Amino acid sequence: MAWNPWRALREMDRVVLIRERLPGRGLLTRRRDQHGIVLDDRLGQVERNAVLAHELVHLERGGGAFRPGQPATWDAVVARDEAAVDDEVARRLVPPDELAPWVAARVEMGDAVMAWEIAEEWTVPERVARRASTA
Repeated sequence: MAWNPWRALREMDRVVLIRERLPGRGLLTRRRDQHGIVLDDRLGQVERNAVLAHELVHLERGGGAFRPGQPATWDAVVARDEAAVDDEVARRLVPPDELAPWVAARVEMGDAVMAWEIAEEWTVPERVARRASTA
């Protein structure tokens, strides 16, 4: 069964959800002993779910690698961290043990499986579905 980031959020102490206009989709903040997950208030439900999952995985991993004012030499580290988080989000929202038999059944019938179909089946953005299908 796919992981529910909203349930995970409800079970976390000292994490607040904030919705406001952002230049990006979401971010993780910290003030003293409390974390905040900020989601862009223009996101639709499917995207909001994926962005919350992304920020929660960052939180579990100890925060994101990006730091304001960081040297350009850290960009590769940040990119690797983001890719690892995206991979984990795809595994949680589209579990491989559910995806594999679903894909196999369609292939057996002679159907090609497109990312949009995976996205619809698991109610995730296509970018998450593509990542899940290549993991």
